[in-house]
Amino acid sequence: MLIDIHAHFDSRVPAARLATYAGVAKVDLALISNRDAASQPLGAADLDEAAANEATLAACREHARLRPVYRLRPGRIDSSHHAVAGALASAPFAALLLSPTENDFELSDELLGTYLGRLIVTHHPVLLSYTADRRCDPAIIYDLARLNPRVPFVLCAGESCDSRRAELIDMLVRTARADDADLYIDTSHADAPAIAAAIRDLGPDRVIYGSDALSYGDSHVPRQITLLEELQTTLPEDAYRKLTSENALRLFKLDPHS
Repeated sequence: MLIDIHAHFDSRVPAARLATYAGVAKVDLALISNRDAASQPLGAADLDEAAANEATLAACREHARLRPVYRLRPGRIDSSHHAVAGALASAPFAALLLSPTENDFELSDELLGTYLGRLIVTHHPVLLSYTADRRCDPAIIYDLARLNPRVPFVLCAGESCDSRRAELIDMLVRTARADDADLYIDTSHADAPAIAAAIRDLGPDRVIYGSDALSYGDSHVPRQITLLEELQTTLPEDAYRKLTSENALRLFKLDPHS
């Protein structure tokens, strides 16, 4: 089984294209969020939080390979922790997405603590989309995760984040020794040697396959097929299985048959 935990759609890249990607690349499940709820999406619509996430649910009802992720816009007037808790409890969202760069907010417990406290009840992990900007500094991410140790955080790379990924992996290694936060990292924009190194440094339980679909446009499918073929031939079988399916099934509580 193959699960991609990091994909997005919006008014320019419809969910149907993600479903096509999943079918061609033999991705059984892809977790998707709606970039039309982003504050700075460069041409996409600026839907409010509820409408954007309802559109995500509708897209996933239409396409069986897609699973919804709730995109949060903290600090905006259309965002309420009561509404988020209700949505996560009543709809099949697999996770809550935090994207401080796209949605223009700080990763502070003062802003996010009430939202994250709800996740302890609903048992949802966080997908935290990181970039190279100051709001995604490893120390800031660590402080937020340490203050919310019962919430799993999966760090998902944006483009051009190689140096930030290396910093975050170092931070995850230290965090694992301290055992004071629940942190994971995805494989978006990393090549096979970098993914193998991450698994070596963190162990196979802390690295999860994600591709940031469809960030490479028409070349995304062949790029990911080639990457997966290389990973399958170079990683131990159990590590490949955990990377591409078992970690995601466990963490996101996914039912491949629903």
